[in-house]
This record gives sequence, C-alpha cells and structure tokens, in this order.
Amino acid sequence: MQMNGSWARLAIGAIAGAYVLGGVNFAVQAATPPTVSARAVELMDPASGQVLYAYHAGLALPMASLTKVMTLFLTMKSLQQGKIRLDEPVPVSNAAYRIEGSQIWLEPGEMVTVEQLLKAIAVGSANDAAYALGEFLGGSEHAFVTEMNRTAERLGMRHTHFANAHGLNMPDHHTTAADMAILARAALRVPGLLHYTSLREDRSIRNGKGGTLWLINHNRLLRQYAGADGLKTGYTREAGYCVVATARRAGQRMVAVVLGAPSSKVRFEDAATLMTWGFQHFATVRVANPGQTLGEVPVRRGTARRVRAVVPDGFFLTLPQGAAKDLKTSLSLVNAVTAPVERGQPLGQIVARQGARVVGRRTVVAAARVGRAHWLGRAFEYWQRLIG
Repeated sequence: MQMNGSWARLAIGAIAGAYVLGGVNFAVQAATPPTVSARAVELMDPASGQVLYAYHAGLALPMASLTKVMTLFLTMKSLQQGKIRLDEPVPVSNAAYRIEGSQIWLEPGEMVTVEQLLKAIAVGSANDAAYALGEFLGGSEHAFVTEMNRTAERLGMRHTHFANAHGLNMPDHHTTAADMAILARAALRVPGLLHYTSLREDRSIRNGKGGTLWLINHNRLLRQYAGADGLKTGYTREAGYCVVATARRAGQRMVAVVLGAPSSKVRFEDAATLMTWGFQHFATVRVANPGQTLGEVPVRRGTARRVRAVVPDGFFLTLPQGAAKDLKTSLSLVNAVTAPVERGQPLGQIVARQGARVVGRRTVVAAARVGRAHWLGRAFEYWQRLIG
C-alpha cells in the first residue's frame, strides 16, 4: 500500500478507519506516528510488504549510492543462479578507472575478484567497483543499466529509472522512497546479501602498495542500532543524505528508506526513529511459511494423483501489537484439477479473519507441474476408481 500525494504525512497506525492489504479493507488503531525531517521516507515490514508509514514516498528524487542496492541485488542473484563465482576475476576497464567519487583506485587491466568488488561496494561504496562489476555482469555498462531498469519494472518500481550502476548524478536517474523499499524487500530475500551489507569494515582489498585498504562502512546504524544489518547509505549534493536501513529484532524485521535528509546525523535519526516506532507498535504474524504445504488437490488424468497446494512467498500480516490474538484462518481449495497442471497454477486461497472482518488473503497455487498421463495411465486410474 503506497501512501503519498495530497496526504503529506500518513501512517496506518494513525488512522481510525480502514486501509488496504491485498485488496481487503480493515481498520486499525495505534500510536501517533513519528516525525521525520527528510524530504521523503517510507517504513515497511518486508515480510508482509505492508507499508507502515510514508511521507512523500511517491516523490521522484535523486538516489545517490542507494543505486548500489540494485547493483548488489543483481550480483547476488547471478551468484545464486550459478552464472558467476565469488572467486571469479573481473577485468578493470579504462572506463571503470575513470569513474570519479568514492573508489578503491582500480587500475586499467587489473583483475579483481567478484567478492572483493562486492565488499568494495557494500562497505566502501566504491563507484569504480560498481562500474567494473556492472560491466562484467552485463557485458557492457549500457547492457547492465538496461537490466537494472528491466528488473526495476519487474519488481514494480514504477517511478524509478537508472542511468548508471554507481549513483553519481545523471539526468533521468531517480527513484522514490516507495520504490526503494520494494527493492530492499527483494534484496533481503537473496541469500548472502546481508553478509556484505552488515560488514562494518573490510581490510581484504589490496591498496597497490603491498598492503590492504581499510574500508569503513558509512552506515552508522550498524554500530549504534541493535539488530541493524544493512543496507546502504548515499550522498550527493543533489540527493542530500540518504539511507536504506534494515534491522531485525526478536524475529521481526523493518526497512526504513530515507531520502534527502539535511545531514548525515538526521538520516540515521529518521531511520532509527521509524524502525523503533515500527518495532514498538506492530507485530509480524506468520500465517504460512514460504513453500509450506497447506493441502493437496486431486489431479485427474495426471502423471501424479495429487498436487501440493502452497503459498510460494509465504503469508505474513502486520498488525498492531496485541491484535493477532483473535486471528483465524480458513483454507478453500478446488475439488480437483485436470492435467496438465502448471507450477504456480491457482488452486484456491487462504483467508485470515478477525471475527467477521477479513484482514488478508493469499492465492494458493500448485507447488509443481503435473503432466498429462499416457492413455494407459488414464485407463489404470479409471480402473482404480471403479474398484474403489
């Protein structure tokens, strides 16, 4: 749920009315939301995807080095898919060498591993490292930026456009707090990414003089806010001070996006205030784990007699503290399906209610493909039904 436009400041906890989750309206009441100083912010529970607070979250603004969240995301996805290796050497081009701003002083023709570049980006926010890694992944800078924008569109980042992999100001390089929260949520699902964004420092990268660079993470929350483990800071004169912050406490996670803060201190204060407010006043309720089997549906004329019904990404709700005690769920599935059944094919839905009020629902889908059986298999199935 995105909240912006004429509603300058809005939080679900401040509404004694209705809000929307998955197309369903329901009422909440909670504490008065916090006050922030940045140009735009958003607070999200990434488990449910629910926005808890938004201020000018749809306003398009420069993103500075928050750009590198997408660069890190695409790199970690490539690692997850086996397209690249952490120890794989990456060649440094003349173009990467010429990139200005924060850097690890790459030299043309030098070979640096994927993991070293990941650390340089996540910890040192190195622009030359981001450029080199983007070139390596995409085959060219242009191709990588095209993939960044394609990925943004697929994720639903409707008001974001990337012009580079590092975040230095360029025309038509912008995002919104709402879009950056969507990206953060996707990034948090990729195994291993938080390992790099949670590093407070790194001394593993050569300095060209026989020693190593000492990179210090600018994300002060990693040292000052309990549970903080990412994701990225950013600053340019045009963008102001920015941060995508995330922290996990007692099994619950919050994501706070801060764009255009007037100082570095204020961006961290805004992020910490938002996340603390979220932890204090809301609870994440796990209705179903990702991939959890909720039931089975008979398959007619299939190579398997039944197919598992699951919610692929899980089913989570964010409710005011104490509101989950009356939560009840119900599952409705189709009686049977006829093969072929495709993976992800809808089979029914699971609904969460508080009393008579629906507070959330998710589509339940087939966990795997079931092919159509050969005629002998169908005959055997028919014979089995005849004999009971």
